[in-house]
Amino acid sequence: LKTFYPGDQTVRNASESWARLMFSRDGFSFGRMYEQRFETQVRIDAKDGAIEETKEGYTVQGKIPDRPKFTTKLKTSDMLKDEYNRAGRQKKCYFYVELEEPVLVLHDDGDELRHHLELDAHDLEFEQFKCTYFHGVQRPVNGGSIESGKWEIKDERESGGKVAIMSSATTLTMLSAYHRTLVNHQAFAKHHGYASILALVSRDTLAGRSGKFAKHMAMGVQTLKKDHDMTCHVDLDAWFASWDPLSYYSKNWPGDKNLFFGDTGQVWLNSGLMCARSVDWTVDFFERVLNAVHEKGMDENSNPVKFGFKRDQPAMWHVLATEWAQKDNIPYLGTKCPRWDSCNPDSNPIECWHWCFWDAFQRRPKGWDGLHDLNKLSNVYLDPQENEPKMHRMCLASCQSVLSRANMALCSTITGSAGCLPKDVDKMSLCDGRGCLQQLTSKGGAWLKHTGHQHWRDVLPRCIPRNSQESEREKRSYLSLCDTKRTV
Repeated sequence: LKTFYPGDQTVRNASESWARLMFSRDGFSFGRMYEQRFETQVRIDAKDGAIEETKEGYTVQGKIPDRPKFTTKLKTSDMLKDEYNRAGRQKKCYFYVELEEPVLVLHDDGDELRHHLELDAHDLEFEQFKCTYFHGVQRPVNGGSIESGKWEIKDERESGGKVAIMSSATTLTMLSAYHRTLVNHQAFAKHHGYASILALVSRDTLAGRSGKFAKHMAMGVQTLKKDHDMTCHVDLDAWFASWDPLSYYSKNWPGDKNLFFGDTGQVWLNSGLMCARSVDWTVDFFERVLNAVHEKGMDENSNPVKFGFKRDQPAMWHVLATEWAQKDNIPYLGTKCPRWDSCNPDSNPIECWHWCFWDAFQRRPKGWDGLHDLNKLSNVYLDPQENEPKMHRMCLASCQSVLSRANMALCSTITGSAGCLPKDVDKMSLCDGRGCLQQLTSKGGAWLKHTGHQHWRDVLPRCIPRNSQESEREKRSYLSLCDTKRTV
C-alpha cells in the first residue's frame, strides 16, 4: 500500500486493466461502457500551502502565463535564418560548464560571458545575445581558442547517423539549480561522440507563447538544419544515470517512425525526453506544436488574437491526435471535446488526457489495449518499459504509506498547518529528493532519471553523476554522490 495513491502510475495501471478504469479529479470511466462526472473536483494531492518549502523552488521555463496569446504564425525556416550572420556565415556559438564551480561560459559569436549560476543575481535578457543555439566544447587548455575545445561528432549507425543532445531555457536565472545536470548532459554527449547543444530561447522569439514551447522551437530548428540525423531534447531537471549509448534503445526503433519517447510509467506521453529524426515531417510537426491554438478570441483592444496553450504537452498531444484522427481513424474531437477547457491547466493535465484523448483512444475501431498501442499509429514510437534500464523514469510512486497519507490529510484538514506534511516534498507523491532517488534506482534504475523541478529543494542537486565513473558509483549506492562536503 505504500506506493498506491491516485497519481500517474496508479491511473496507468487501472486504465490498462481488464476493467479499463480511468479516473481523474472530476470523474471516472470504465472504457467506453460507463462514465460518471463529478460536479466538483476531487483533490488527489496536497493543498496549496500545505507543504512547507524551506528553499525557493526552481522552474526551468519560468512562471506559466495565465493566457499566452499571439497573432504571428512562426515559421521554422525564418528562425533558422537567425543562425547566420549578415555575410551568410554560421555564427560561432559555443559553451562549456566549469566542472568544480557552477559557472557557465558562453561564447556569443565573438563575445565571452562567464555567468556564475548561483551568485550572479542579474539576469541578462537573451534578446541581447547574437546566438540562440550554443554548441558544447571542452574548456580550452593552455590558452587555446574556443574552437580548439571541439570534439569529434561520430556516426551512430543504430540512431541513423550523427546524434545531438540538447536542452533549453528562456532565462539564465532558470539555470541556477542545474549546474550538475548541465555538466552531466555535456559529459554524456562527449563520451559518446554526440553533439551537445544549449538553446537559450528569448521570450521575444517565442512571440507571446509560453516558455514551455522553447524546446519545440529548438527541436524544429535543429531538425530543419540537419547538422545531425537525430536530436534528443532533455529537460534540465533530468539527467543521464546510465552511460549506455542512445543506440542501446534506438537499435529497435522502426525506420518509419520519426518521433520517439521513453515510457515513464505515466498514462500519457511525456516530453521531458523526446528524440526526433531530421526529416520534413518532424520539422512540420514542431512548427504545428508552436502554432497550436487552444482558443481564438479578442484582446483588450477588440483585435483578433489566438490564445495558446500554457503547457506544451497538451499542445503536442493535440497536434498528434489531430493527425491520427485523419490517418488512423482515432475519433478525436479536438476543440469540440466536452472538457476542452481542461486542456489548458496550470498544472497536472490529467482531466484533459482523460476526457479528450484517452476516451477517444477507447473508441478506436480496432480497439485499444493501452498506451503502447500508440506504436500502431503513425510517426510515433514509445520505447518499451521492459528495457533494463528503462529509458526514461520519473518519480511517480508515493513515498508515504496510504495510512500515513490519510493521517496527514486529516491533520491538514483540521488544523490547516503546514506541519502536518513533510517539508520540501512534491504535492502529489510526497517525495523529497532522497525519496525520489531511491525510487528511481529501484527495479533496474533508468537511462534518464527525471524528477521534476519541485524535488530540487534539498540534497538532489548534489547527487547527479558528472562522468561514467560517478554513474557507476551512483548505481552501487544512490546517495554516494550527495556528500555535503563535496565541491559542487
